[in-house]
Amino acid sequence: MTVTVFRMSPDAKDLIPVTVLTGFLGSGKTTLLNRLVQQTAMKNALVVINEFGDIGLDHRLVAEGDEHAVVEMSSGCLCCTIRGDLSRTVQKTFDAIERAGGEPFSRVIIETTGLADPAPILQTLITDYWLAHRLCLDGVICLVDAANGISTLNAHRESQRQVAVADRLLISKADLVDEARLAQLAAHLATLNPAAEQLQVQHGELDAEQLTGGGLPAQGGYAHHWLSAASYAQVSPASSGGQADAGSLVSMMAPTSGPSLTRHGEQIRSFCFTVEQPIAPELLEDWLDLLMSLLGDKILRVKAIVKIAGREEPLALHGVQHIFHPPEPLPVEACSDGISRFVFITNGVAPAAVTQLFDYFQPAPAT
Repeated sequence: MTVTVFRMSPDAKDLIPVTVLTGFLGSGKTTLLNRLVQQTAMKNALVVINEFGDIGLDHRLVAEGDEHAVVEMSSGCLCCTIRGDLSRTVQKTFDAIERAGGEPFSRVIIETTGLADPAPILQTLITDYWLAHRLCLDGVICLVDAANGISTLNAHRESQRQVAVADRLLISKADLVDEARLAQLAAHLATLNPAAEQLQVQHGELDAEQLTGGGLPAQGGYAHHWLSAASYAQVSPASSGGQADAGSLVSMMAPTSGPSLTRHGEQIRSFCFTVEQPIAPELLEDWLDLLMSLLGDKILRVKAIVKIAGREEPLALHGVQHIFHPPEPLPVEACSDGISRFVFITNGVAPAAVTQLFDYFQPAPAT
């Protein structure tokens, strides 16, 4: 895996925005989709439904109309073994619309099965050449059942990952519980994903505009909202000047201690790592390469606004486990204080593993 700082992505303004809609079984994704596709804002939207099982049913429940298309993937969970189906499904649908002389799609919504880890879908959007040059991630939306949310999170690691990588959290069936239960759920969700906006949804009623605007920032002012660095615990490098040894690097791979949220030992952690000085591009690449090589499967998502040494424009970085989206250049004002900020959401990776590894690549202090 190589993180190439200057391999830029296609111009986002020419790409079609994609929303990934996730949430555990019974959280209300299909009900929400039924309401959404009837709104004007969803005109000419493509809805891709990933049905789990040999016989798909969900597509029959989604409202039909002439101004959007609904296609179903019935090959099972969107996991690494079959995620190529996503690319083939979208390509075939785009080709069919073009041959029929229909209007181009304005937006794509991908609904995952309730048992899916969203990471492979996000990775596919980044790595698939055809998709990456036509689509851009506009956000991950996760539905959480207010009545069963806490018990689901405690019992199923998939639901924790769905919440952890989301840009927005929609709390469904809020009318079925009291305020105390809602407050407990909100606090629980905030421990997993402190920056995600939480919205209550009843009977699938939601303004479609509330699904948009969660993707990589195109404007400097929006960049800080996208990163939400202030929502996370702040950590900085120890500036030891390359003093970490091989034994320290190996110890970083050991499981961290701390409260376990499930019987499986899943420990979702989140923090913001800040670097006050501009970062040399080779240091950034080497650090991220080794970090992802050692711990990539445990790093659920990374967002960053980075000040690169010798470059006026800062860069926005977005990674899912060991896969990174090509860097996005930002206006200078997106990093006016010159401080680089990396937001990590991990499965059991302590901040010290990140900071010590960064120090490992720092030049040794002059003697």
